[in-house]
Amino acid sequence: MVGARVWSGLIHRLFPWRAPVSAEAPRPSRAARSKHQAPSTTLRLARSNAYTGLARFTGRSVDRLFLSAMSRPHRYPGPGDLVRVGQEIAGAHALYRDGRPAAPSAFHASPPPLVSPSIAPAWHPSMRFEWLSFESGYAAPSNDPASDRWNNYDRNHVGHAWVARHSDPERPWLICLHGLGTGGPYADFAGFRAEQLHHELGLNLLMPVLPLHGPRKPAALPVASLLSYDLLDAFHGVSQAVWDTRRLIQWARSQGATKIGLYGLSMGSYVAALLSGLENVDVVIAGIPVCDIPDLFVHHAPLDQRQEAEEAGVLGVRTRELFELVSPLSVTPHTTIENRFIFAGSDDKVSTPEQAERLWEHWGQPGVRWFAGGHVSFFWSSEVAPFVDHRLHKAGFAVLDH
Repeated sequence: MVGARVWSGLIHRLFPWRAPVSAEAPRPSRAARSKHQAPSTTLRLARSNAYTGLARFTGRSVDRLFLSAMSRPHRYPGPGDLVRVGQEIAGAHALYRDGRPAAPSAFHASPPPLVSPSIAPAWHPSMRFEWLSFESGYAAPSNDPASDRWNNYDRNHVGHAWVARHSDPERPWLICLHGLGTGGPYADFAGFRAEQLHHELGLNLLMPVLPLHGPRKPAALPVASLLSYDLLDAFHGVSQAVWDTRRLIQWARSQGATKIGLYGLSMGSYVAALLSGLENVDVVIAGIPVCDIPDLFVHHAPLDQRQEAEEAGVLGVRTRELFELVSPLSVTPHTTIENRFIFAGSDDKVSTPEQAERLWEHWGQPGVRWFAGGHVSFFWSSEVAPFVDHRLHKAGFAVLDH
């Protein structure tokens, strides 16, 4: 059986560099923690210290390959698409906001308990696990302008999760939320270092598959279609991810879980950060985070597309107000500041360092680690794994006597 260490060793042979410095910014004094304050000099210094030549070049190159794949012509809006999306945004805004406050706790209704999911044994080269599946039960309201499209993604009606648990259900449970375009056991186990978390830290792992990903992705949709010009798909994708994950958290508690944490990567960090303000969890980690979907659209859209989107009403006040209902910047984590952690790439060309800085500010400037490289560079960064393991240990998410 080939373990994760073998794959890790192969990665390090292919990418043998190490970042000599990746500063962890110390937490400022309580008086300095103001959400209106600009990012501190300490954070800027930590980012600048995380730059190294080769790591920076490699991170940029891999990120650009990723963005090129996400920017192929078939993903661009066709004639009339942006006008349609603008009309959907206007209709959704009238339905969900229209003078109502941005209150995610009221918008995200508590889902019913997950009582009897289907659980089947499954296999991965590094470990055995269980494949859990269940009827999601989430649906866009019939008067939602995108309901016909969203509710007709048939494969998305069934939720899936990978479960790796020990015989003792009272061990800490870590909910791992994957990034955009993944959602399969091989990619997810590698990205989260599932073997180490499960065997070395002794954690129970629960890894939900986000909507429109992995076995939930309709065959006709391209990979990573959750984030596209069809912004209401992102809106409902986040809403359903929250719904499904809350049901899985309830299920874990019914299995005996007493301590639960959230660990998100990229798009998964967006969901994890939002959930931390809706559920009582003990730790939350946001890796290479996204915290503002409309801003990300603005950042990556070509100038002509951006102008057309503004004219069609796709971008603007209504879109921002609508997304406040599903934004991690609209909630305060129930987790204590000592158990909120962020790691981010100093030269991230995908989710961008600015999004990580905004989440760091909103969270009250908790512990943060800047590693040298881009968005995808966390896979081979020598800084990320020790940071995550150390922080989990400090939060009590390690079983040393197993």
